[in-house]
Amino acid sequence: MAITPENTFKNILDKLRNVLRTEFKGSLPIYIGHEQKEQGNQYLRLDPVGSTLSEYNVNGEIREFQINMFYYFADPNVNKSSLDHVLRFVSRIEALIHDNITMTLTDSTNCFNCRIEATELNALDDENEYVVQFEWRGQHLGNLD
Repeated sequence: MAITPENTFKNILDKLRNVLRTEFKGSLPIYIGHEQKEQGNQYLRLDPVGSTLSEYNVNGEIREFQINMFYYFADPNVNKSSLDHVLRFVSRIEALIHDNITMTLTDSTNCFNCRIEATELNALDDENEYVVQFEWRGQHLGNLD
């Protein structure tokens, strides 16, 4: 029997990017993976990590998806005012995800329990950029019979 799988990762990434783009409009470019050359002095990159089976039964399964979000701020010498700017964006991103605990995807299914599990400031050892890493997680009920 042939199957027709849904690309759930793509659906989640597209929806997450949409939510972020709607909030930040043109002030924060949002990229998925390394799809193009990042531009500007700040941007957010969504990087899919994996999924874990949380619950399985004959009618379907619940998987938890993990996406790392990297906020890049191009300033090698982060002083107090630029750190305040970064922290405002961090708080805004965390609040936005909290306000979108459930997201309806393009295939009309829902991603639920969406949350940021962890936030790490100055996460990458990069001399030219200050990088904040968010660990985003959300669950999805799929493979329904």
